[in-house]
Amino acid sequence: SDHAIYRLSSGINAEYGYRGTTTLRRSLHFLPVRSRIEFKLCLLTYKSLNGLAPKYLTNLLHRRPLTSNRLDDDPTYLVKSIIKYVPNRGAFSVAAPAAWNKLPKNLRECPTLEMFKTYLKTFLFSKAYEC
Repeated sequence: SDHAIYRLSSGINAEYGYRGTTTLRRSLHFLPVRSRIEFKLCLLTYKSLNGLAPKYLTNLLHRRPLTSNRLDDDPTYLVKSIIKYVPNRGAFSVAAPAAWNKLPKNLRECPTLEMFKTYLKTFLFSKAYEC
């Protein structure tokens, strides 16, 4: 019923009384919208880097070349694209490396898609709710 949907969406629990939506989302293990967007972006990046995404997306990402004089050489880092702003064009090539490079190295090196999704959600959930 509409009333049941309203109670769920507003965080009202019949047995325990009012609970904030943050508490409810946290108890249901839901990511906030911003974290959900970051999840989707990092997931698409992972798929692109591992040959699981369309070629046109894969071609937008470039790993940072290794150099002997850099202290932070890491083959999992991506080069950030420098492009002029054109609405609806090139956003993935800019946003994906920025989000990807913020992930911990062990997360960027996950061997399987399922493991990556699990660890990514846990990482973003911890960051969102500071567990």
